[in-house]
Amino acid sequence: MRRRRFIVASLATVLLALTACDTTPPPATLTPYPTYSGSLSQRPSTPVKITLLSPTKGEVVHGTSVLVRVSVTGGVVTKVITSQITPTKGHVHLYLNNQLIYMSYTLEQEIPVQPGLEYTMYAEFVAQDHFPFYPRDVTPTVFFTVAPAT
Repeated sequence: MRRRRFIVASLATVLLALTACDTTPPPATLTPYPTYSGSLSQRPSTPVKITLLSPTKGEVVHGTSVLVRVSVTGGVVTKVITSQITPTKGHVHLYLNNQLIYMSYTLEQEIPVQPGLEYTMYAEFVAQDHFPFYPRDVTPTVFFTVAPAT
């Protein structure tokens, strides 16, 4: 019986010590843009123009989701991820309240929202490596409100 208590106490001590020495890194801080370690001025440029079609500035959206639509002129959205950058190929990064929420490989996406809140949204056309072009190809920010479904 003593030996069993000793083993249980020893295991508890080891578990407590392992828990106290947790080396798990803290969660990453959200940033409004992906982090690129080099100078953005060394990034390639793009002739592409991205436009946020919906939601629109001042729109009142009803329900628990908003249909986000963007258009891309002068280029294409691709699913291919590569470091071999082509100025007319890339991805759409979508930002809701200044936080990257979706990296879309399409031009249309339903995004969940909460009624009773006001939101900001913008989109960016980025290179196939998910880092921005220079200068950045970003839409103007739109503000919209969400109301309960009618």
